[in-house]
Amino acid sequence: MTAISYGDMGASLRNMRLITQVKQDLDKYSYEVSSGQKQDLGAAVSGDFTPLASIERSLRTLESYDVAIQEANLFATSMQTTFGAISSHVADLSSTLLTSSTNGDATSISVAAQDARTRFDAVVSGLNTRIGDRSLFSGTATSKTALIPAEDMLTDLQTAVAGATTAADVEAIVDDWFMSAGGGYETLAYQGSDNALSPFSLGENESVRLGITAKDDAIRQTLKGLALASLVEEGVFASDLSEQASLMRSAGETLMGSQAGMADLQARVGTVEARIEDANLSNSSMTYAFETAKSEIISSDPYKAASLLTQTETQLELVYTLTAHMSRLSLSDYI
Repeated sequence: MTAISYGDMGASLRNMRLITQVKQDLDKYSYEVSSGQKQDLGAAVSGDFTPLASIERSLRTLESYDVAIQEANLFATSMQTTFGAISSHVADLSSTLLTSSTNGDATSISVAAQDARTRFDAVVSGLNTRIGDRSLFSGTATSKTALIPAEDMLTDLQTAVAGATTAADVEAIVDDWFMSAGGGYETLAYQGSDNALSPFSLGENESVRLGITAKDDAIRQTLKGLALASLVEEGVFASDLSEQASLMRSAGETLMGSQAGMADLQARVGTVEARIEDANLSNSSMTYAFETAKSEIISSDPYKAASLLTQTETQLELVYTLTAHMSRLSLSDYI
């Protein structure tokens, strides 16, 4: 039988093709081992990229919802923190004001009035909280600070009550300033919008609204109580302890009455926080499910890839060894 063999040129070309193929396999398995993903996605999906594209689109949508969820959570948490601080100020101060009015002495009234003035500043500052470049309690007018400074409010109130002769007169004027439509609070103090913040979209059919602004009655009532006591610190009825004591009593009663409204605001925000948390859990679960589905499509088997990489390295070493051996063959070795 006649043996058919490759000539030198044919053998060389065959070795070059073999080495090229082995190197390609080496690159492929090295990539799959290092990245954990299949190199040839086309083969992995049999040329149909529709399911993978759908998964990618869903993941991008969920990512955008996640950003909205985190923003809503930040706003809700900040609101809840502010209301908690205000409630703490109200609870601490209301009893102090009532006690000072009962004692009726200059020292008790002066200390309580100073405390009220400090807390008035703190509450106004809290209501002027900003998240990034957005005001928290200004409604849709997020670029504007919700309230003017506490000092400016008291200056206007001092002018308004300048002609009052009794604590009852002052209380009526302050009540009108804070609580009446078109009063000083609405026309001067509050700088935000009448429209609440737009809803935060948490999912395809899920959204929440944080529709609380500094115009809310519970907030205005709280500020009214703080302002009544602060006016004493600003010198109203400076020579009449009896009228000052009456103002302190009215301020304390006003603050005690505002606590229920503040508790209601906290409950409203708490309900929104719960919905945000539920949406966050749902979004995370869906993201995990889609990422798992994507991984099943594009991920390589690490053990199989590592095994094939080892085999390919061995094969490449063998090819180089045989090639080197053949290159050393010469006619003189057989003579």
